[in-house]
Amino acid sequence: MAISITIEPTNTVVTANLALADAGAASVSVTPTGSITSTTLQGALEELAAQDFRSNAAPTGNNVEVGDTWYDTDDNIFYVYRTIDGVTDWRPLVSGDDVSDGGTF
Repeated sequence: MAISITIEPTNTVVTANLALADAGAASVSVTPTGSITSTTLQGALEELAAQDFRSNAAPTGNNVEVGDTWYDTDDNIFYVYRTIDGVTDWRPLVSGDDVSDGGTF
């Protein structure tokens, strides 16, 4: 008695319908800490960006708060907005010959 086996290739197709949650920063929850009050990643990033300035003129207006930083792109000086002796203004982080550039710290 002879046994014969025939193998034929077959294709199996699997289709998955997955509903993925929105992966945008606005849908990612975060726990507020420090001066950051936002509860979404997008909001927290926007708050952080609003505390840092780069321009050739000192930032002004209601969005400037104590602790903000500004890099003067015209004079290459880094400032922090702080209060000294009751006067709040942009204060350089280095003075005199303490010039820092991208190559030295």
